[in-house]
Amino acid sequence: MNSLTYPRKYRLVTKAEFKSVFDNAQKISQKHLLVLYKPNQYLYSRLGLVVAKRFANKAVSRNRIKRVLRESFRHSFENLKGMDIIIIARYQCDTLTKHKLREGIDKLWEKLKTHS
Repeated sequence: MNSLTYPRKYRLVTKAEFKSVFDNAQKISQKHLLVLYKPNQYLYSRLGLVVAKRFANKAVSRNRIKRVLRESFRHSFENLKGMDIIIIARYQCDTLTKHKLREGIDKLWEKLKTHS
């Protein structure tokens, strides 16, 4: 995957794809982020993001969180093979700086590599 793109095939898009992960997921978490994951039948990972209005009530905040998470996924993509992943933003996630948010998700990617 080109480091500047995020093609549709690397995304969880449909309601059924999200439901499949929610129903059969393993999880890892930290204070501000929860990662649900399960193996898929592809040679690459797919990402879905959930940033609720009640935890980040401004669209600007929600979009910033998603942008940082997608960027981190693109950088960790090569090490995460064959998984469907959903990242859920938790309480006060919108108060984190970009740097702190990136640190947090990068730590979760490291945990995920050891679990898979």
